Amino acid sequence: MRSIMLLITFTCLLLSGCVEKEILDDLYLETGKAYDYVSQNRIRGTAVFPIYLPDKTIKNGFLSEEASSTREVIEKIERRAQQPLVRGSLDVVLIGEELGEKGIIDIADSLQRDASVGARVFLIITEGDAGDVLTGNYGNRGNGIYIYNLIQHNISKRELPETNLHLFLYDYYQQGQSSYLPILKKTSDESIAISGIALLSYDKVVAKIPDEDMFFFKIMVDRIAEGSHVIKMGKNPNKPEKNIEASVTSLHSKQKIRIDRKADPVKVDVEISIRGIIKEYTGDTLGAKQMAAVENRMKADIEKKCNTMIKSFQELGIDPLGIGQYQKHGVRGFDLKEWKKDIYPKADIKVKAKVKILEAGTVE
Repeated sequence: MRSIMLLITFTCLLLSGCVEKEILDDLYLETGKAYDYVSQNRIRGTAVFPIYLPDKTIKNGFLSEEASSTREVIEKIERRAQQPLVRGSLDVVLIGEELGEKGIIDIADSLQRDASVGARVFLIITEGDAGDVLTGNYGNRGNGIYIYNLIQHNISKRELPETNLHLFLYDYYQQGQSSYLPILKKTSDESIAISGIALLSYDKVVAKIPDEDMFFFKIMVDRIAEGSHVIKMGKNPNKPEKNIEASVTSLHSKQKIRIDRKADPVKVDVEISIRGIIKEYTGDTLGAKQMAAVENRMKADIEKKCNTMIKSFQELGIDPLGIGQYQKHGVRGFDLKEWKKDIYPKADIKVKAKVKILEAGTVE
């Protein structure tokens, strides 16, 4: 038994000696990339990678090239790099506004075909040029990691629905579901912010959800496990110069879609249940009556905003809620063309909200 163990150990040592070693200081670990439209058959690609300095700080390195395809852009950039450019650490891919409106499937397809790129890379649409957004100076760990953490935080803790390369391609290739991606804007050379959500028809950006409406969009397409929302209650009757606001936090939401396929037109109910805690209230008192008023106002706001959004989705011919997916699973011989052309635009789709305030916190 001992001789067998020695043989296995010796074999492992031999095999490990055959593995090519790579030192991080001798590589450029690409953490972010940006693509912008230049002309009909030309795009510009920009890569960012951290450069580790002797004093243990990090600065951003950038390389940019123009070409007719993403593959050619990569090849041109690699020819300029003084060290091997490795894409295994790629976290984010930014796509400029103009390129987003012309179609992004070529970029997404090239990413999924690269075995070194993970499926959880974030695809992001930018206001203006993506290269300009990428080449700022954000945080102290490099721009790619900073942007990745910004998106991840807003998915898990705020109003951004879950999205990545895998989910985008899944929605793109399946029937009855439209894709959506976050939008970033550069506010200064050292600051960026999420400014909304891009809505896509197949692979083209056709509309945007502004940042102030992201909460309403997320509760329709995803679940909220945390986060907060401010409800405006109107004027304070005792202090007319002040408005009453309630900040509802620790939100938990879920949605359910019910379809009456026998109705004409098809009837769809989007049922949203949401629970939360009033963390702050700027009124004079906060009792059962005021809590009920907050519930009713929040319910009314949700139904009004969400129903307006859905009507605009129908007019644009997009379906980010995936109602077509639900319809497809219940209809034998589902015809996507008929659904998109004749049924979905005329469907009677209504959001119904149920709001429950569990407890109250601070009163001003």
